[in-house]
Amino acid sequence: MNRIPDVPKLRTICQPDDLDVCLYRKLVTRKFSIYLTALFLRTGLSANCVSLIKGILACAGAALFAPGKPLCFIVGAFLLQLSFVLDACDGEVARFTGSSRRAGGEFIDKIGDAGSRGLFYGAWGWGVYNLNGDLRAVAAGTIMAGLWLVVRFCAVETLLESFFNHAGTPASGSEQESLKMLFVRNSRRGRIEYLLSALFHPWMNMAAAAAILSFFPGFFSGLFWSYFILWIINTIRKVRSGFRISNFERPT
Repeated sequence: MNRIPDVPKLRTICQPDDLDVCLYRKLVTRKFSIYLTALFLRTGLSANCVSLIKGILACAGAALFAPGKPLCFIVGAFLLQLSFVLDACDGEVARFTGSSRRAGGEFIDKIGDAGSRGLFYGAWGWGVYNLNGDLRAVAAGTIMAGLWLVVRFCAVETLLESFFNHAGTPASGSEQESLKMLFVRNSRRGRIEYLLSALFHPWMNMAAAAAILSFFPGFFSGLFWSYFILWIINTIRKVRSGFRISNFERPT
């Protein structure tokens, strides 16, 4: 294994300047993650192991929103924030060890992200129900848990199927443009998504806000329903965008 440098040197290797769109991650999370990264590297923990631990912590934190108890919300929000720090660490470990060239680690990382996010939405709905007795929140949480994955999956599968059907042929310009629109990296693509990503990590920090407001059931419920309405509006926008980006021309 390569000799592990001190933290300032390690930061220059693992945290290039153009790494993050999310300002919360860049200005807050990265300040702490590099110290854990140094620890993981010195103990020989792989990036995939860090991703696995991150996914377990995130799912555990999300699940703690279901019981409807303020203490569970606080612990759950803490675990989610810790998992977000580890989400930075796994990439940093991969960049230092050179394992970032392999896609398997990214796949494990995505499973943890998608699983914990869907679980959080569903658990938050159950939390509102257990705290306030509002059964509608269970349905709303279930909708958020499942529908956001469906929209993303259908857009990605459409593109992947097109690429597969003309293997060996370069992707058309419109296909490449459609692919770029799925990943928000600058303000010219998905302006709402970019703004949210630049300011904070939406659902992780929303979980923290919900945990604090759980001591005030009325505000807690109000935050859930406000978020649900905004989520529906944004999902409609994503569905419209999905139809638009799937209208690409396939190579002949």
